[in-house]
Amino acid sequence: MTNSEIGGEKWQNNRPEGAAKVGDKIADAASQAKERVSEFGRTAAQKVDESRSGTAATLKGTADSIRSGAQSSGQAITDVANRTAEKIDATADYIRDHDFRGMMADLEQVVRRNPTPALVGAIGIGFLLGAALRGRN
Repeated sequence: MTNSEIGGEKWQNNRPEGAAKVGDKIADAASQAKERVSEFGRTAAQKVDESRSGTAATLKGTADSIRSGAQSSGQAITDVANRTAEKIDATADYIRDHDFRGMMADLEQVVRRNPTPALVGAIGIGFLLGAALRGRN
């Protein structure tokens, strides 16, 4: 009794025909949404990868500016500026040497090793983004 008509609806595999159509539509919509999300992720990763060298060059320039500006200051300020410039240089090198997937893998490792600071940081970033978006309106 798999294809009998009951109450005007065909039953196949113990499902009414209308439910099968709805299920198919839901599956199609989910598949389309998944494809859109995948395409968005690919596009975002491509944009990050395309801007890596420019970002690294900007960071190197910032580090050089900090170093040159600090040389006219006192020794304590020069030391702090040099340490800051070294960190910026290291960041520039990291950005230049790692693609988007590598950066995401490293970020995942950091979050797994330090979940509480990562959560606090994510909340802080979310708060700042929310405030920035509210300020635009």
